[in-house]
Amino acid sequence: MSSGQPNQNERRRSRASQIAQAYRTAHEVVSAAASLGLLVFAGYWLDAKYGWGPLLTICGALLGLVVAGVSLRQLLRRLDRESAELKRKAAKAREARAE
Repeated sequence: MSSGQPNQNERRRSRASQIAQAYRTAHEVVSAAASLGLLVFAGYWLDAKYGWGPLLTICGALLGLVVAGVSLRQLLRRLDRESAELKRKAAKAREARAE
């Protein structure tokens, strides 16, 4: 086996890491959606309990949109940082091979 190719354990570890990252990303997206749904439902429930019409449902929806938006913004920033890091590593590897 040549020293430039990763062995089977390294490939397996890399694959497991990619799957873990996918689960983490999916969890963050589902959490953002769940927070939106929960806040809208809480507003709806409070409206039904106190008879305030759609006021608290709208407030819950707006608050849910803010919470979900902040959560998704953090996710996108993390993914952007990880992508930039992968690009830097790939560029370093290409430079090392060129030398």
